[in-house]
Amino acid sequence: MNANNKVLIFTDLDGSLLDRDTFKFDKILQYIKDLISKGIFIIPNSSKTKNEIDSFNKDLDEDLPFIVENGAAIYNLNLINASFPEKISLSREISEILDIFNNKISKKYKSKCKFIKNLTSDKQLQIFGQSKEKVKLAMKREYSIPLLYDGSKAEKVDLIKSVNNAGLSLHEGGRLINLCDKISKSQAMKHVVKIFKKISKEELITVGVGDNFNDLDMLKNSDIPCLVFNDKFTMEKININNCLVSKKPAPEGWEEVVKLALDKIK
Repeated sequence: MNANNKVLIFTDLDGSLLDRDTFKFDKILQYIKDLISKGIFIIPNSSKTKNEIDSFNKDLDEDLPFIVENGAAIYNLNLINASFPEKISLSREISEILDIFNNKISKKYKSKCKFIKNLTSDKQLQIFGQSKEKVKLAMKREYSIPLLYDGSKAEKVDLIKSVNNAGLSLHEGGRLINLCDKISKSQAMKHVVKIFKKISKEELITVGVGDNFNDLDMLKNSDIPCLVFNDKFTMEKININNCLVSKKPAPEGWEEVVKLALDKIK
C-alpha cells in the first residue's frame, strides 16, 4: 500500500462485520487486529447505540472511533488525535424527534407504527434476537426510535415521504426501521473525513462496508464501496457500478471484501 495513503474503513456491524444471527466476529478477529496494527482505521458506522458499540470495542479489546444511530453522533476521535473532539452530535435528541413525529405525521400512518419500546420484553428479545443484557444496550437510545411498520408497501412509501417532509428520516435495516433526524451514515462519514483532513498530509481513501438499505448512502459516497453478501439484499436492489461484493456472508464476507478493497488500493 502506498505510504502516502491513509485508509479509513467505515463499516456497518450487524450482518456486515458481525454474523447476522449470532452477532459474533471471532473468525475474523485476528484479521481486524492485523489491519489496526498496520495503521488502517476501522470506524464502525452503525444503527447501534453508544452502549452497544462500547460493548463491541470491549469484545475487540480496542478503542475504535465510531458513529452511532445511523449517523447521529461520532465518538472517540480524540483517541486518534488529542486535537479531535471526543463527541460530535449531528442530530436532535429523541424528545424533539418524537414531538415532530407526533405533531406532523397523520394518524393514518402513526397507527401503523409500533414503537419497540412499547412492546413486551419478550417481544423485544424476539425482534433483536439477542440476550436481555444486549437488548437493554440496544434500547438505550439518544437519537433514534426503533419501530415496526404494519402497513402496505404503498403506505410505507407515503409514510417515508411524510416523515421526510417533516424534516426527519426513516432508516430501514435488517430487523427493523429507525425513526431519526434527517441525518445519515454518509453525512457522519464525511464529517469524520473532514476532521482527518485538517491534520493529515496523506491522501485519505474511504472504504465503505455494508449489507443493507441503510448502508447504501455510505457506500455510494465511499471511494471503494463494499457489499457483504446478504441473500435478502442483492445487487439488483442497488445502483453502484464499482461495488465490490463478497461471496460469503458476515463475518468472513467482511474480510473478503476488505481484502479486495485493499488490493484495489495497491
